[in-house]
Amino acid sequence: MNTDFFIDVRQFISSLKDDFERIVAFRPITLRPVELAGLLEKLQGIYDLPTRKISDCTVLLGSKVGLMSMHDFTELSIVVTLPQHSDPALGKISVLSPLGSALLGLKRGEIVRLFFGNTESLFCLISVDQNP
Repeated sequence: MNTDFFIDVRQFISSLKDDFERIVAFRPITLRPVELAGLLEKLQGIYDLPTRKISDCTVLLGSKVGLMSMHDFTELSIVVTLPQHSDPALGKISVLSPLGSALLGLKRGEIVRLFFGNTESLFCLISVDQNP
């Protein structure tokens, strides 16, 4: 992981911690307060301990992830990014989105369960590239 990206991630974590109440009060965010707190905990667990070895198949910020829908077996590829770098049309999904936050910290082979309204969607992580 390059130094500039690591600095961006640390600044993002700091801004989440410092502005948690303001972010939770900002209604357009798609994560509930408990989900946002869980995301912050995941980020701190991954990035606050840089000496800890993270598996090559673990989803981190900047990882390119291959997903397969368990409903119709279609495949898609996305990159989990910081909010300022997200562009869903290009497959760059913010870590603050329900999908991005659900993927963070998971490993290849695990299942992601998401709810879109009343519809449940299941995806299998088929690939993880930490350095796309």
